[in-house]
Amino acid sequence: MGILNVRIQVGNPQGTNFEDLDVTVDTGSSYTAVPRTVLERLGVGVEDSAPSILADGREVPVDVGETVIRLEGRQLHTPVIFAGEGEPALLGVVTLEQARLAVDPLGQKLVPTALLRY
Repeated sequence: MGILNVRIQVGNPQGTNFEDLDVTVDTGSSYTAVPRTVLERLGVGVEDSAPSILADGREVPVDVGETVIRLEGRQLHTPVIFAGEGEPALLGVVTLEQARLAVDPLGQKLVPTALLRY
């Protein structure tokens, strides 16, 4: 599978102000990561700090907040990581599951999926 990029809209927690953002879909990331500058501009506040394990195994603390995201015709509240300068914007698996979307690796796109209950 190659790299899948999609455009989302990130909004303030009230869902009244949005910005377009190109993100890389990353099924290895728990939470969606949005540049700190974008989140601060939208008025998204830090609600928590949590440890995060990077791909190389290092553990680093990250700030976490909650925001509204529009994706593939859906709008939802989701947790977000405040990404630092130079860090990529990522669409994580929690947001994908909340939006009931999955990655189609052959078609290189997001596709609707059913809820799992087992």
